[in-house]
Amino acid sequence: MTIDEARSQAVTELRSVLELAPDVWPQDVPTPVANGCRLDGEKAVQFSYYVEVVDPTDPQSLVEQASEHWTKQGYEVSKTQTEMDAETGDVYAVVARARARARAHDKPRASIAATKIRAHVNVDSACVVGDPDNYR
Repeated sequence: MTIDEARSQAVTELRSVLELAPDVWPQDVPTPVANGCRLDGEKAVQFSYYVEVVDPTDPQSLVEQASEHWTKQGYEVSKTQTEMDAETGDVYAVVARARARARAHDKPRASIAATKIRAHVNVDSACVVGDPDNYR
């Protein structure tokens, strides 16, 4: 997979989640953060996209929508719900990873977490050979 393919795949995944609730999420794709990783012993790069909103109206619904979407896309989905305090309420979260039988490094990883205070979506591209310093 090329660097452009990895970025494109991650952006497509991010947009697909943002489009689930266009009245909540901004539809602009942020500039990614380039992180270093290793692929088959070589220097590689992974792009992280992060979007956050304040005061989501229905945090549980946002997370459920993303969970259902990722399940349909063939990801392994891990869900949690954690009670915090009266001000924050519950934290709803989902992490989506490629299924173990697939080559996990060929798909982006994604997660969402939400409370009544804020919600965020994070998508990390596949790790691909390249120098992260070229993208910082």
